[in-house]
Amino acid sequence: MKLLFVCQLNMVRSPIAQGLADAQGHEAYSCGISPGEPDELMMTIMQERGIDMSAHQPRSVQDYADESFDRIIAFSKDAAETADAVFGDDAPVELWNLPMPQTGSHDIRAILETYRTIAAIIDTRLQNMKPRR
Repeated sequence: MKLLFVCQLNMVRSPIAQGLADAQGHEAYSCGISPGEPDELMMTIMQERGIDMSAHQPRSVQDYADESFDRIIAFSKDAAETADAVFGDDAPVELWNLPMPQTGSHDIRAILETYRTIAAIIDTRLQNMKPRR
């Protein structure tokens, strides 16, 4: 299944999803409403799972405007609206609403734990994802 994950900045949620989906055998891509900067903490928690995300470079949803996908999964209402505007009827956009992980604590341990929790939620949703008919 060809998947596109969309979030705000393509720094944490969508690249985590891309890495996990690739590890599960999907063809996965990720982007943001606009691209942010590579996130070292995201790379750290993915490395803990045996997934190397060191080559990840944040991309914009516009980078994939000419592509087609089996599923588009957005992690915020804004990301879903943007994806829907760009891709229209090509693929339905699903909303997996997860909070932006960069908000809140500035304690590195708390941030890492938030990232791990987000990865666990996404991993479970991917494992439970049923093919579309």
